[in-house]
Amino acid sequence: MTSRPAAQTSPNTDPATGSERHPADAADVARIAVQAAGLVPGVSVVRPAAVRLGDRSVGLDLHLITWYGHSVPTIAETVRAVVADRVAATTGLSVAVVTVTVDDLLVPGVDVSAAPAAVLPEDD
Repeated sequence: MTSRPAAQTSPNTDPATGSERHPADAADVARIAVQAAGLVPGVSVVRPAAVRLGDRSVGLDLHLITWYGHSVPTIAETVRAVVADRVAATTGLSVAVVTVTVDDLLVPGVDVSAAPAAVLPEDD
């Protein structure tokens, strides 16, 4: 019986598929983060404020608008966890921090309803 050496995997290898992940740029990371945050119940609008890329880690700042009636601390913590997991899984980068700022609450029947998980343009 012949044995083979174990396949070497790099930090940029996706363990699920075994394929090589390519380093992401800031725009890719922002897009992934916005999509992930938009999946959290109670989130109406997501805007990426900053993406800080290091060699193997990333830090993110996100601004949200949420719906009245949802727990803001719960939404913020859920967004942090979901975004960190998705960015790490998709890019292979370690997520150092996800800072969430809730800019506004929308009140049903009072505020014009925003499209779920709408993306606002970044400030210049």
